[in-house]
This record gives sequence, C-alpha cells and structure tokens, in this order.
Amino acid sequence: MPPAVQTLERQFAAAFGFAGVVAAGFGRAALRLTLEAADVRGGEVLLPDFVCAQVPEAVRRAGGSPVFYPVTPDLSVQAETFRAAFTPATRAAIAVHYFGRPLPSIAALAEISRARRVPLIEDCALALGSGGVGMHGDAAVFSFTKSDWCYAGGLLGARSPELLDRAHAIRKTFFRATPALAYRYGLLRRADFVANRPTRSRAAEFAGRALETLSGFRQEGFYDAGRFDLRMPAFAARRACRLLADLPAVTARRSRIAEEICGSLGPVRNLLFRPEASAQDSCAFLLLRSESGQAHAWRDRAALEGVTLRLCWPAYEEPERTPASPALRWLAEHLLLMEIHPDLTEKEVRRIARCLLTLAAQE
Repeated sequence: MPPAVQTLERQFAAAFGFAGVVAAGFGRAALRLTLEAADVRGGEVLLPDFVCAQVPEAVRRAGGSPVFYPVTPDLSVQAETFRAAFTPATRAAIAVHYFGRPLPSIAALAEISRARRVPLIEDCALALGSGGVGMHGDAAVFSFTKSDWCYAGGLLGARSPELLDRAHAIRKTFFRATPALAYRYGLLRRADFVANRPTRSRAAEFAGRALETLSGFRQEGFYDAGRFDLRMPAFAARRACRLLADLPAVTARRSRIAEEICGSLGPVRNLLFRPEASAQDSCAFLLLRSESGQAHAWRDRAALEGVTLRLCWPAYEEPERTPASPALRWLAEHLLLMEIHPDLTEKEVRRIARCLLTLAAQE
C-alpha cells in the first residue's frame, strides 16, 4: 500500500480506538471486504430494510444472502424484531447509523449478536464524526465521501487481529487500483457537495452535469459508479487525512449552523424529523419531514430557491423488499435530508431558514 494510505490507516485507528484499519476505494468496497473477512459465504446476513441498495449488493458479492429486518418510522430498530431475524444460517448482522446520529438500540443489538456468536458490523458511512459509533460491533465501516467530498474513502475498522489479517490478505489478492475512476468520482462528488450552498447550487449543478457526461457516468449516475473491489489511491488518502484532521472543527461548525437553522424555525420546529438535539449527532445532515407526504414536491420547490433537499433511499430504489413495509412507504413519502455544508455563510443560513419556513406554511 502507498505510504499515504498506511498513514491514514494508522491515524484513523488511533483516533477511533481500533486495533487496525483497512482502507478501500469506496464504502461499499470496505463493506464487501468486511463481509468476506467475516466469511459469510453461503450464509445469511441480517440488515435493515431501510438501507442503501449497495449494502445488500455487497452482501451478495461476498457470497451471502441478505435477510431484512424492519426499521420503524422513527429510524430505530426494536431489539425483539432484530432477535427474531436470526436463524441457524445467520453468519453476520449489519446495523446502520442513520444520517449522522447513532442508532439508539445499537448496544442491545450488539449484545444479541454476541449471545449468538454472530459478528455485528456497524455501517457508519453516514455517521463519520458522530459520537460513539463503531464502538459496539465487531467491525465498523466508514466513508469519507458521504458527509464531505473525497476521491475515495472507504475504511474498515476492527478490534480483531484475525479479521484484520484476513481483510489485508483479501485486499492484496483480489482488490485492484483504478485511480482514474476515483479521481472522476471525486470531482463529481465535489460539485455535488458544493451544490449544498444556496449561492453556488445552480453553478455546481451545471458543472456536475457536464462532468457527469464527460466522465461517462450520465447513464448510471456517479453515485452508482463506485466499485466493490477497489483499493484507495494515494491522492485520496491524502485528502482523507486532511478531512480527518479537520473533523472536530468541521463538526463544531455544523453544530452551530444546525442550531441556527433550527432556532429560526420557531413554532414550526416539528418540520424537523428529530426536533430534539443530540450531543452525539455529527450534524452533517438535517432531516426534514413533510406530514402531508410531499417529499418530492418539497424537493422541487426548494430547488427553485437554490436549496438542495434530497430524497431518501426508499423513494428511488426498489431493492428486494416485496411488499414494501408501511414504514418504508412512509419514509419514501415524508422524509428528506439536507447536507449541511460547513462553510455556509450567515446569508446562506438565513436563505435556507426562509425556504424551510415557506415549505412549512404550505403543509
């Protein structure tokens, strides 16, 4: 591995208390690496039904069969339903920390998994900077491309030397380097991330579409262009090291921005999916809910004001969950998220708040 990648692995392990870290090109590649190191081939892997489609795909590529357990409309998991999903064929379980906030029941899920001697993998891709994530399971997967931009940035953290040794061997033997893909992905993610600033959203969207076409990602979309078998290039590791060093300061800035936006909502604070504050929240995302189920309409109206709101997974994916649960249908129609850019100006924050107040008035 390039020295920059080794440096990132050492620094990340020291920062989060892991015995070791193994870097991969993307979060999905790190997850596949984790599953293969856990030897899930031929068995079942438990995962929540509210999840990015790349997660069950990683399970399949590692030779396992996805088995879904339900998530409630408040994005939590009940210990009883998690326990009921286990069978003699279960080889691993995945728990997801959603949109910057630790899963409330993660300790209970870890205890259930340990009692059955099944490794629990924490999906922390959307929770980099959140307090306490990755500390309960046998392994954890992180990403530097979800709450910021990076050329690549998947990481597997674990406390088991045996699992880490297997992961290193698998990466060395089966993963390959494709720096050109990582570079193109990074440029597109940078434009996508800048679009979260109202004063730059239209220019960033135009640049992103042009780059997407020039890069050959137009048909599939760059979010789906990542691969499951890539190593992290040195230039991506150097960018990730800078992001890691800046993470505490960035999280603090995001927290102040989130507080200002939430304070501006006043009597319509119930527009927030989680009105209550959490000291462990990374504040990389602000979750919103439309009580009348107008998530798609809100996204389009906000775009006219230069505010980027995004739909969540069930709204645009059709993974193998037939029929969709009532909770998934509710989340698809009611839930939106906004990435909080840490460099938002006071003017941009006020513009976002005005937009959200306008949406709330249309409920």
